Amino acid sequence: MYRPFPTLAGRSAEFEEEFSFNGFPKPVMDALRARNETLAIQRAAGAGFRDENTLTDLVFFFRHPERNGAPLRSSEPGFNSLATEWVAIRDRLVRATPRPSAPPSAPSASATPPPGAPDIVNVRGILVARQIAAQVDALLAAAQADGVPLGGSGFRSPDEQIAVRRKNCGTTPYDIYDKSPSQCTPPTAKPGTSMHERGLAIDFKYAGQIAGQFKDTPGFGWLQRNAARFGLKNYAKEPWHWSTTGT
Repeated sequence: MYRPFPTLAGRSAEFEEEFSFNGFPKPVMDALRARNETLAIQRAAGAGFRDENTLTDLVFFFRHPERNGAPLRSSEPGFNSLATEWVAIRDRLVRATPRPSAPPSAPSASATPPPGAPDIVNVRGILVARQIAAQVDALLAAAQADGVPLGGSGFRSPDEQIAVRRKNCGTTPYDIYDKSPSQCTPPTAKPGTSMHERGLAIDFKYAGQIAGQFKDTPGFGWLQRNAARFGLKNYAKEPWHWSTTGT
């Protein structure tokens, strides 16, 4: 993506990466096709794309489809004119367009977690590790923009994981701590090994549907098509379970 002029924010005039429209929800592209750039910026920001350079690239490369997302280079013909246009889009359009701010993220428990505990925040009602909060927020916003309301549950404390094992695997110490996850119904990770306990997994719901029904909902189909670009993978045995590793 192009970041103009070394004198602006110290950025180099040439970058290797190209720009792609694939990550933007359909309502954003619909607004661009209707030549409503302000609405497109607002919709993109609402879907989690709040970086002003990304929003500038969105408008610039849509105006110039002949570039096919190729970054600007100072050696190419017309560079000065195109660079000036990029800056004008950023300063006069993107920066002038009111955009929703990122939703506040509040810790789920105490303000000072115990040593070694994951840093958990609330993202649109789902508790996740802070390290994936931005991508989960963008995923949920993009799904909502596509008319797919997703909810779910994320982080589990060690006590909650034990309770889930007791429910799914049995009540004896062996059932809770040693039984193979595959012997539980549904499969459930041993305490201390679950991605939920790290805040890196989400059990999704679509419009309130329970987990066992999730595969038959539009929510599952949407995640199959889109979750990878937000860094989440599905655990094949559980359509509702998505994590950073697919486990």
